[in-house]
Amino acid sequence: MMREAGEATGMPAARRAPPWEALSLVAPFLDAASLASASCVSTSWHAAFVADYLWARLCAQQYPSALALLRHLPDTAGDRRQQCSSSPSSRHSRLFALFRSASARSRALPPPRLALADVAFAVDILAAVTGESILSFAVAAAEACGVRNGAGLFLFGVDVGEHNAAIGPAGEWRVRWTAVRTGSRGVPAAAVVMMDAKVPAARAAGAVGFGGSGRGEAGVAAGLPAPGCGGARLEAEVVVELAGEERVVEKVRLGVLCQCRYVSADEGLRYLQHFLL
Repeated sequence: MMREAGEATGMPAARRAPPWEALSLVAPFLDAASLASASCVSTSWHAAFVADYLWARLCAQQYPSALALLRHLPDTAGDRRQQCSSSPSSRHSRLFALFRSASARSRALPPPRLALADVAFAVDILAAVTGESILSFAVAAAEACGVRNGAGLFLFGVDVGEHNAAIGPAGEWRVRWTAVRTGSRGVPAAAVVMMDAKVPAARAAGAVGFGGSGRGEAGVAAGLPAPGCGGARLEAEVVVELAGEERVVEKVRLGVLCQCRYVSADEGLRYLQHFLL
């Protein structure tokens, strides 16, 4: 009887590679990332780790509702490009990858394509009845004095005391706030009205003299037009800080709110880009 190779020389026989069938025993214990990586090692490993039953089990564990969508996905099992790519090619693996990517997309929104440096604000405060201008100014958003700037809110304060503009003790007044993309060479400017609303006389009358300080504020909020993609209901807010019996305007604050909370600067810019880009 012939002896195994190595016995005649007293050397141990060379180790044999484990049978490929062992891969299918290991595969059920791997997570999705390990299965995807292992399927890229070789053709044999790809066949073992891309088996549809493995990914069906992962879908049932992590995204059970996704299984009802399986019949709506195209069958690309015969597509050679799928088998040669780094992505698993079974139907359940594609379903798993689809829902995993959905989870990743929901974690963070892309940064806005519009920057504060591209935006300016124009504000007009007018007598509601006569239309006479009480105070008008324009300011670059990046140059406006940010309020609570450390929180990164879409909230700005503009000192206007040098204008010595007084609203007066009586009468309604109107606020119009326009956001403008100033444009650049070859790109036209664009604008959107953020607010055009009346401030009741009683609101301004009650703003000054609270606590005997001779100072106070009056504000108004108005719903913003919904962007094309819908989304949460937003409001524009303008608050005017007043002083003295003549209600001299010392500062104007501009902001955007969602459910009574100021939105972040990025959220405000994402809203504006729907209208200005």
